[in-house]
Amino acid sequence: MLCDGYSRSKIVKTADEIWGICSSSADDYIAKARVMLEEDCRMTREAFMAEAMAGYKSIREQAERRGQLMCAKQCLDAQTALVGLGK
Repeated sequence: MLCDGYSRSKIVKTADEIWGICSSSADDYIAKARVMLEEDCRMTREAFMAEAMAGYKSIREQAERRGQLMCAKQCLDAQTALVGLGK
């Protein structure tokens, strides 16, 4: 919900409605989630590149299996651009 830009009040309300969590518990979960998001943002460039390349590869393979060659080409173009071999 934080990644989607939900406000604290919206998160607390949703947590109460769906999981029956009180506001203080929701605040604890929000704090933990913020720490996790900060850790994700500290990802090294190399780790980000590896994750992005793996994601593009997976999508490209799925597209090729489905015969979606334009999508597969776009993934390949994105991979090429990511490593600096683009136009």
